[in-house]
Amino acid sequence: MRMMYATGAGRFWKQLKSKPLAFTAAVVVLLLDQATKFAARYELMEGHPQEVLGNFLRIVLRYNYGAAFSLGWGGPVFLSVFTALACIFLIRYMMKVNHRKQLLWFGVILGGAVGNLVDRIAMGKVTDFIDIGITGWRWPTFNVADIAICIGGIAVFFLFKGARRLEVPTKETEK
Repeated sequence: MRMMYATGAGRFWKQLKSKPLAFTAAVVVLLLDQATKFAARYELMEGHPQEVLGNFLRIVLRYNYGAAFSLGWGGPVFLSVFTALACIFLIRYMMKVNHRKQLLWFGVILGGAVGNLVDRIAMGKVTDFIDIGITGWRWPTFNVADIAICIGGIAVFFLFKGARRLEVPTKETEK
């Protein structure tokens, strides 16, 4: 039994090393996200916006206890478990993909998901600080991880939309 585990873990690490672009993208997004959140928590007072580009772009410290865009469903435990499962799914999928662009954008999504997961586990809430809008209309406050997840998701959508089939090897094509 121990031998099977060691073989499976060894295979996983070998595959992981063969995908440096994806995991480098994930780490870069994670570090950028955590650094900007730390700066926001250190430099800003909660609920007091500071204008960057007039009223259009402001930075304001807010904490999100809900899902994306502060939707109040699930709570921090549910959202942490859901995000962790999504990260596991992404990593398993990335292990099977060999298309560089797909790997890059899945890595960006993974980095964003892990960034928000770190906040949920460490604080029970996600730090948001980017606030955009015009006149009285404001978009829900967000962070770097949210940007990465959205841009990565859009990129993956267009990659798959243009593809005739998913580039995931099956047992038949591996032979």
